[in-house]
Order: sequence, then structure tokens, then C-alpha cells
Amino acid sequence: MKIAKIQAILDKLTANHVPFNLLSEDRASEITNLVRFMEMREGELYQINPGKGHDYLFVVEGELKVIEDGSIRCGIVPNITKSQPITLAAAPKTSTLLAVKNSMICLADSDMLDDLLSWDEIMHVSQDEDTDLHNQLNSVRDSLAFKRLPMECVESAFQRMNTMTAKAGQEIITEGEEGDAFYIIQSGAAEVWQSDIYGEEVNKIADLAKGDTFGCEALISGKLRSETVKITEDATILVLGHDDFEKLVSTQLVRRVNPKIAKSMMETTHKILDVRYAEEHEHKHIPGSTLIPLHELRTRMNELDPAIPYIVYCHSGSRSAVAALKLSQNNFDVVSVEGGIRDWPFDTDSD
Repeated sequence: MKIAKIQAILDKLTANHVPFNLLSEDRASEITNLVRFMEMREGELYQINPGKGHDYLFVVEGELKVIEDGSIRCGIVPNITKSQPITLAAAPKTSTLLAVKNSMICLADSDMLDDLLSWDEIMHVSQDEDTDLHNQLNSVRDSLAFKRLPMECVESAFQRMNTMTAKAGQEIITEGEEGDAFYIIQSGAAEVWQSDIYGEEVNKIADLAKGDTFGCEALISGKLRSETVKITEDATILVLGHDDFEKLVSTQLVRRVNPKIAKSMMETTHKILDVRYAEEHEHKHIPGSTLIPLHELRTRMNELDPAIPYIVYCHSGSRSAVAALKLSQNNFDVVSVEGGIRDWPFDTDSD
């Protein structure tokens, strides 16, 4: 679809259809990448599978019929969806669209729209009450660290953050030290360095830029820092203390399940991921598990499928909690096994 045509559709949505017409200009500009536009010819059928995130239907032009579970809703025209979208069937039901006339439609995720509206409210309040807070929110609102957090936790986290500046060459955290804070890069750049498992070499494992985060591993696991972060370009960094991180971020993003529930999930929908070292995996592992050691997860995350839910385990549950947070921040559906393989009461394998 041509850019000019998409823009014309966006203009109609933001002018006439709730909740698009309630969004600020900044949030409205994000819609293109978050919704699906479709042209349908007269007589064309289109079946929508549930669970794909598109549960709101807006008719921008034309007329549709919506067929669900043997019933037919007729006369779905733009005026019908201006004040309220058509909510499509949830799983396991499906919805079939029939174009009565040549039509232009928009499919959207209700949760996504709710998030945009929530962000608008947070930004509006912060602008009225605290200019610095507003600027901080605006600068890193797209950070993966906050994509899965409840909005009230996002606002509370930013209210508790401090700002620090750092010069190129400065180390913000150092491998082997205790962790006491979580960091978000507001501007500038950094590198992540980590020793190999034998402590013989130190390798760069990642580059960090605006919106990227670091420092969570030690806070979740309770162990010493596992990596060093060096500033490569003068930076402004937001800092969240240990207790606030635990309350507002960690407990919200890390979901834990007991072994019995984990086994049931394995047998139905979830794949299982082992984040221990290779030697530990060889000695004993849960059958069918894929090995990606925690220290390699950042660079090997592209080997995983975001469409698949995962169960993560380690020896006792601390490393898997770190892995679960990292994956959750990158939009994976993931749970961590309580007690790890140490408390796993079911069969295990060895290589």
C-alpha cells in the first residue's frame, strides 16, 4: 500500500475514530507500525485467527459483514466503528469478514491502544508536574525495559530514578563487584565486557545505546556483577536503586512457576531452555531442553522464536530469573522454574 494512501487512512482514523482521535500527535505518529491496514474487494472473505493481537476492527471505508460462531453481524460501516470498534472473537473462535462493498479496514490490538493512551496520560501529568520527569519518560519510553511493565510501575520507577552523567572511558559497573543499582542509558553509548568461564580472557559481548539497560543480573541473582560496562560516548544515565528495582521491575517481569506446573506447560505449549554452563548441562538436564548459557543469552537471543513461550531453568532458580527478565524485556513469553534442576522431581538426562 502506498505511503500517501496509508497517510490518508491514518488521517481519517485520528480525526473520526475512538480511541485514535484521543491520542496525542506523538502517540498517533506511532500507529503505522502497530496496526494492520487491509483493502478488501466486494465479495472477498478474510478469516482472522484469534491470538494474533488484532482483536479490534475499524471500518474506514466501505461495508462489511462479520461472521462468528454461526451468527452474522451486518451493516458494519465507518459510522458504526467511529465511537466504538468491533471486538472480534477470542480463541478458540474465529472471525470471518465479508466485504459487502470495496472496503478499507484497520485491525488493531486493544492492549496496544490502551498502552498508548496510558502513556499519553503519564506524559501529560509529568509535563504538568515535573519537566525533568517528562523529559526522562519521553527520552526512553520505547526502552524494552518498560514494554512489559504495568504503566503505574513505569511512572513510579521514573519518579524514583536519579540522573548521572558519565564521560567516555568511565566504568559504570565492574565485574566482580556487588550490585546496588539498575541503569538506563538516556543518551550516549557504552560497551559490555565479560570474562570467559575460565577467567582467562575478557571479551566485548554487546554495545549499548539510548534506551538500553544494564545492571539487573546481580540485583536479581544476589551475586556479584558478571560484567563490566564502559562508557564509549559521553552519556546521561538514569539510575534505579536495588529496592525500587526489586519492587517495581523485577517482581513485575519475572514470573516463577513450580516444577509441577512447569512440567505440565512443557507437555503442552512451552519449550524449555537451560541457562547453565555446558558442563552442568552434560552432567544432568531436563529432557528436551535447549542449552544457551546465561552469559551467551544476550548474543544468542536471535536463536529463539518470540512466537513460542519458554520455560527457563538453571541450578537453583537465580540464573533463570535473570534470563527470564532479559527475555521478558525483549517481548518473550517466559517463566522461570522455582528451585531449578536442584528441586526438579521428574526424570532427567545426561550426555
